[in-house]
Amino acid sequence: MKEISDYKLIRDVIVMQLQNWMKEQGVHSKTEIVKLIRHRFENRYLKHIKSVDSGFLIMAVSCFVIETLQSFREGVPDTNGMGPRMFKNFFNNEQDNFPDFNEGISVEFYKHIRCGILHQSETTNGWRVLRKGKLLDETEFSLNAELFLESLNKSVNKYLNELANSDFNSNLWKNAFIKLKDICENCHRKTV
Repeated sequence: MKEISDYKLIRDVIVMQLQNWMKEQGVHSKTEIVKLIRHRFENRYLKHIKSVDSGFLIMAVSCFVIETLQSFREGVPDTNGMGPRMFKNFFNNEQDNFPDFNEGISVEFYKHIRCGILHQSETTNGWRVLRKGKLLDETEFSLNAELFLESLNKSVNKYLNELANSDFNSNLWKNAFIKLKDICENCHRKTV
């Protein structure tokens, strides 16, 4: 079996390179780590749903992005059992991009959009996913998946810009390192 340090995180970066960048904490390291995180979001999720004509698929992938992005922000290696809190915190933190997503809506979104789509392949409690209209229409219980994706792209870019402009000793970077260390560890097969 390969050494964990030899596993590829993306096409041209192996675990050992990321671990070295996290130790070095220089200008070059910061640039490379931000590029790696951007690559993960873009190439695993976002670029694939930009031209999709299924609102449900857009929303399913968007939920992956929200949970992943929030786990980077909070330094949470595994969000198991934390879903409602992660979505509430995401929408609280992203009021510029999701202005109408208050605490009540975040609960509704998590339960009836995220869990409905990911567990039952449908929204629940009368919620609808559309590709027209307002980002959120509380009276019609609907979301515009295309506008949602635009807002989510802004949130990802906001996070990456915050990382690029923060010091390594900031909580933002400390939390990112927790998540990145876990990503590296997940390359290693654990015995039961």
